Amino acid sequence: MLLDGYVKSKNNTPIAGAKIEIKNNSFATIYCAESNEDGYYQFDIPEGKYPFLTAVKGYAVNYLEYWCQNIPLSENTSLDISFDTLEIYGLHVFSVKGAGNGLMIYFRPMSLVKFQQGNENIAPDDISIHVKVDGEETAIIAKNTVAELAADREMTAYLIQVEGTDAWNKIEIQIVDTDSHYGAAAIFNPCV
Repeated sequence: MLLDGYVKSKNNTPIAGAKIEIKNNSFATIYCAESNEDGYYQFDIPEGKYPFLTAVKGYAVNYLEYWCQNIPLSENTSLDISFDTLEIYGLHVFSVKGAGNGLMIYFRPMSLVKFQQGNENIAPDDISIHVKVDGEETAIIAKNTVAELAADREMTAYLIQVEGTDAWNKIEIQIVDTDSHYGAAAIFNPCV
């Protein structure tokens, strides 16, 4: 099966030399590719479900990672990737049974600038969030900040509610902070 696409910056320009990795549940790399001068990458890999895909160039120096989760590969699939200096980490999507129509999305944003400054909480101070469900922009019903404790530090995460049902296939999230730094991630529905 082919998994391919283009790696681009927040300004939609190709990123050559990006490292794209498919990882297992233990985050070990099982397949690796590199984007060419047009930003194009390609994997020819067996059919199956792949837990994680990451993409980056110059990690923690110039950029932070793009993440995609639960990639179902039962046919040739295209997945375009974009990244910058924000990262969407720990992305999870769920619905609360019996609580009405909507999807809950949890993630922890990270800022390269704050990381390089040595801050303990590396979340950007303020972000705008854009969510697409199966390629369609969807309204954010509620946005909540959450304190996530890890080891000896508290980090800022978000729990947002968007319009949608359990019948989604792919959710894409983009975030932008007040300094126009950008990050993106995607997740496929593991139950589809």
